[in-house]
Amino acid sequence: MALMLTCAAPVAGAVESDKATDPTAATCHPSFSVDDSTMSAGTAFLLDMTEPPSPSNPLAPRPPALFLVTALHLFGPNGGLAAQIASENLPEHVKMTGCTNGDGQHWAARRTLAIPGAVPMATPFRDVAAFAADPASLNGATRLQLADKAAVVGDEVWIVASMGGDGRIRRYGARVIYNGPDALQYAFVDGTLALQASSGAAVVDGAGRVLGLHLGGGKDRGDLLGMAVPLDRLRALIGAAK
Repeated sequence: MALMLTCAAPVAGAVESDKATDPTAATCHPSFSVDDSTMSAGTAFLLDMTEPPSPSNPLAPRPPALFLVTALHLFGPNGGLAAQIASENLPEHVKMTGCTNGDGQHWAARRTLAIPGAVPMATPFRDVAAFAADPASLNGATRLQLADKAAVVGDEVWIVASMGGDGRIRRYGARVIYNGPDALQYAFVDGTLALQASSGAAVVDGAGRVLGLHLGGGKDRGDLLGMAVPLDRLRALIGAAK
């Protein structure tokens, strides 16, 4: 399958729960400074991995674990740079200068993280970059959480990005065709979509819970397929971020 990573029509669908998170409100267009230059590339989303209260001490405060997450391969030729920046070197060269969601909220990152084991576009997919979000900039912003269990073949999922040509962030429907420890793959409902700048988007279920991190895709025998870092690997990589 050929990749289109030079970085879907929206699909109507009922949300599975009245309490579902709106993933479009937690998705943003990121901007970065890279050494002496600036760049805007791909998509990012706000992820909350704060630990739940302990049953033995439910009132004890938990330190917030809030991340702005995107794809590592954006910091290389796919994002317009001359060479790929390795994950361990990202804090030395890259700062997220802001991330603006569809409602005009402007979020900030306080620190660029290095993720041990993260690499761009190689299977098993570990193509993840993360930035520690500045809680003071969030102002009640919608935050996504990881799903409790992975998707299975046949499940309906949504990729949350701006792929309609008008800059608007939407959900684009797809159906899972493969999910394993190395990759999550899905076929878009709309095979005419342009996937440019969608790298780094969240793949979510009907309740807005994150199932993976979208990396790109391409045509295969007439179908438009997408691929993502799968849930368990995404959880492990961000959990190891430093």
